[in-house]
Amino acid sequence: MYTNVTNVIVRLTCPGGADNSCSRNSILLNSHFDTTLASPGAADDAAGIAVMLEAIRVLSLEGWEERRNGVVFLFNGAEETLQDATHAFITNHELKDSIRAVINLEACGTTGREILFQANSREMIEAYKRVPYPHGTVMVRDLANDVFRTGLVLSDTDFRQFVHYGNLTGLDMALYKNSYLYHTHLDQPGNMEPGALQHMGENTLALIEYLTNEGDLERLEVASDVVYWEVFGLKFIVYSWSTAYNLQQATVVLSLLFFTYIIRKSILTTPYRSLSTTLTAYGISTISVLLSFFSAILVSNLTAFVLVQVLDRPMVWYSREWYGLLVYGPAALAGLLGMQLLMASIPFLPRHPDPEHGTFVSVALLFTILTALVTEVGLASSFVLWIYTVVLTSVAVLNEFVLVPTTSSKRGVSSWAYTVSMTTLGLLYTDMGLALIDLFVPLTGRMGVDAPVDHIVAVIVGMMVFMAAPNLLAFANGIERKALAKCVVGLLVMQAVIVVVAAVTGGTDGGVLFPFDNMHPKRAFVQHLKNLTSGEAHLYIAQADHGPFFDQVIHKLEDAFGVLAEHRALTHFVSDWDSIYPFSHYLGSYRLDMGPFIRAHTRETTVAGPGSSIISHYPGPIPTVSAYNARYDPVTHTRTLSILCSYDSYTWTVLAFDAHVLSWSIGDSLPLDHETRYVVRHVGGYGSNGMRLDLTVQVPEELRGAKAEAWRLKIEFTALESESFGAKGEEREVGGVRVLRRVEEVLPKWVSTTWLGSVVGVWDL
Repeated sequence: MYTNVTNVIVRLTCPGGADNSCSRNSILLNSHFDTTLASPGAADDAAGIAVMLEAIRVLSLEGWEERRNGVVFLFNGAEETLQDATHAFITNHELKDSIRAVINLEACGTTGREILFQANSREMIEAYKRVPYPHGTVMVRDLANDVFRTGLVLSDTDFRQFVHYGNLTGLDMALYKNSYLYHTHLDQPGNMEPGALQHMGENTLALIEYLTNEGDLERLEVASDVVYWEVFGLKFIVYSWSTAYNLQQATVVLSLLFFTYIIRKSILTTPYRSLSTTLTAYGISTISVLLSFFSAILVSNLTAFVLVQVLDRPMVWYSREWYGLLVYGPAALAGLLGMQLLMASIPFLPRHPDPEHGTFVSVALLFTILTALVTEVGLASSFVLWIYTVVLTSVAVLNEFVLVPTTSSKRGVSSWAYTVSMTTLGLLYTDMGLALIDLFVPLTGRMGVDAPVDHIVAVIVGMMVFMAAPNLLAFANGIERKALAKCVVGLLVMQAVIVVVAAVTGGTDGGVLFPFDNMHPKRAFVQHLKNLTSGEAHLYIAQADHGPFFDQVIHKLEDAFGVLAEHRALTHFVSDWDSIYPFSHYLGSYRLDMGPFIRAHTRETTVAGPGSSIISHYPGPIPTVSAYNARYDPVTHTRTLSILCSYDSYTWTVLAFDAHVLSWSIGDSLPLDHETRYVVRHVGGYGSNGMRLDLTVQVPEELRGAKAEAWRLKIEFTALESESFGAKGEEREVGGVRVLRRVEEVLPKWVSTTWLGSVVGVWDL
């Protein structure tokens, strides 16, 4: 729920009144000027605001007489509250019916190129071809959709509101690199990379110029059957899924024809072998390539297990995006090559006369099979496998008919074949792979305490090692078995050294593999919660990652406040962090009683007494929650009431209750058809000081009859105080004692904190 949220709207259109197409059809540029608690928001989303302001300046100086479409700039003031302001615009504003497409500008990082994060129509993706610096693939879109859908991370953009409620097509573009600073006090202008805004601005302006001058906005259709990818930011390639399907399956057919030629050649040349023996050998070598892929992932995950479960050194790779390659890379490579060594050591398996050449062909064959299968499933990201099939098969053909016949070497695979295939695929995949780790590694710092982030990174590294140079497996089969064994042992020794370094330095602040530092901080949430019902005050502190050393922070707080911390499992204490619901589900929390500390440090004698109520000295104002027009229907066994909450100097508020709700005043969503726990969040803009919720609830069956009239709905009300400790150092003191200030003095420099002051109370309505 929300009331009085603020949007600022600028519209540029053609002269000539409301009847021309320029007024009837507009594109929407959106960014948000609000920021999350305690974050200056230089990137998220002042970057988008700056780009839009500059675009308005440039466009307003140009002629609009011949333009085909208009443009609306939406500066929205409530994105961090789960996109309330864009919901308000796209469902209520008078301009909503003229909007045909949206370009959303976002940021979760502070450096590098912005990426095309989401796109949902062929026409808008074709428009993106006009930008000077394209960056994005359909694989990123699919990955983003999967991450949001699975709930692995609680994050989303305004783009969802426009698509879901406005049925709009569009583009979602975002800065994403170095997202360590996202939603922290470090999101400052000084930490923005020079050129990042220029990059986003030039791409955005190019889109606006094309869409307002040439875009046919009346024929836009929502579609996901589009394949797109870029080549090093220089060329953006777009085609339909039907084209991709035909192209990819045709490539599969050609590749299989080449493989048929190889089989025939193997049968007809010395040493002569039967068809079944030859096919079996290729089947085993192809399976061995696939097993090497899984082995790379398995061994890197075993390393992760040792680091996390045995040595208690999780997330030692966190402080640099590429550290994961350092920490798990040798293990992944050892698994990759070790599987080939293992397969070569099994005596009864049919083998190729030339294992190197056989594996070289088998690598191409595996990617051919995978391309056929994934294409048949209909996954647009199969273009990656198709590219590999094209490169690997083409190089195999080149090796077979050009390189080997023209060399005096007796080897079945030319050195040039390795050079061409590894260089081409290495360059192509490095660009994709680095974008993947740039996105995912910082993201692990806010995935929640239960996410197996070490194993996620280990899987990514294992996959990257395999994909960077699959023909390395063929090369491994071209060297002596003893030499290959030495390579594997050497890699395992190297991995052991890295594990030792992690064990020694990963536990010391400033160590080489210590996960956190000033610019790559651990995220913490600190809440001073005053209970209006019990009269108690507690300090809650929570972490948003699976990383180590939180116990060190807890021990420091215990020493500072002179009380023991109580672990609060959110499965049992679900309402502790209702002030930031629904992100609260990702936190691991502890609670400390602030009563002794406040009594020991206050100068007010009435507070210092051991029997006094702490909250009786809360400076307020105290919010009130009441029920109006409450009535019980004995026929339907329902209770209808209007809940009115009145509060000054509070911002986000939450009503939490357990009930079987039959109807309510939340317009665009329906309650569930059974009893459950509801958490109703309300955000009020400037000047808001209350909320109302109308409910009809089913009285519990065991309380019907004589007790039904007396039954009341238990409501827990949480409100966030308007003081901003993170931005201004302000906090609402009890007895003149600054609790949050004391916490700030205790926390290490490598912790970035979201500060909350809040109140909670229980009412029976």
